[in-house]
Amino acid sequence: MREFLIATKFVWEYATHLQTDSNPPLELIFKFVDTLDKKSTRQHIRNFDKLAISKDIYKHELPLRLRIKEEQFKKGTFGYEFKKWLGDDYVVDLFQISLVPYRATANRNTKFNKFAEHTMLQHDLIHFFNNYDTSPIGEVCVLSFNLAHEWRKSYATILVASLFMSIRNTFMPSKYPKNTPLLQKLRYSPIWVYVRLVIEGWTRGKKSKWFLTIDWHKYLDTPMEKVKQDLNLETKAKYWERVQPIWARALRHYKILEKNNRNKERLAHEWRTQK
Repeated sequence: MREFLIATKFVWEYATHLQTDSNPPLELIFKFVDTLDKKSTRQHIRNFDKLAISKDIYKHELPLRLRIKEEQFKKGTFGYEFKKWLGDDYVVDLFQISLVPYRATANRNTKFNKFAEHTMLQHDLIHFFNNYDTSPIGEVCVLSFNLAHEWRKSYATILVASLFMSIRNTFMPSKYPKNTPLLQKLRYSPIWVYVRLVIEGWTRGKKSKWFLTIDWHKYLDTPMEKVKQDLNLETKAKYWERVQPIWARALRHYKILEKNNRNKERLAHEWRTQK
């Protein structure tokens, strides 16, 4: 019952009050994920311990993302392409953010930390192999892909909240960039695009191998095309590729709206305090 109330409150805040379509509050989202998944995380770790890959992950001294930064790879290999994608400035340390309740653990090589790092690597690789960007709608695609193999109540709740937000945005004229043709509004309405992206993400996840079960160290010097074949991800996410440029424009519009709303609130506050 408590978890249901927490989830319901989160859905309401997420879909109505927070600027999650333009600037998702990562700290709040991870706090929610940790709160709702605390019990199931223990089970996820127990399930992971049963996988053959877990023994290799636990014995590696250096996480894959750090190893990639320190080594050089031949052009066209998985290691080379993933290192280029990560870049020097790309990685927001979501691993650290997700470990807020566990920061008392000083040793980064604990079993839990290695499991958490491997799950964050999975998150990055879903972005990488599907060409999903890090916008809010790109994150929706990642969660959908992930849920195809690993059920998490928090992820499912975020998708439900995003569904309600997309319904809200569909019927708010201000959410469409100025001079958007009617046919384009209908063809790329938020609710229609959202549902299709969730279905595509989940379908691609179901088709591919479960990323958490793979020893990515063994693929570092493997040609990218071969890795994609092994993952059953040779083809691109076609609908995502089609709508991403349009939704990049919508995101810029959402950010302008958010900025304007903040300015209005600031001016209203100043006017009230000066009275």
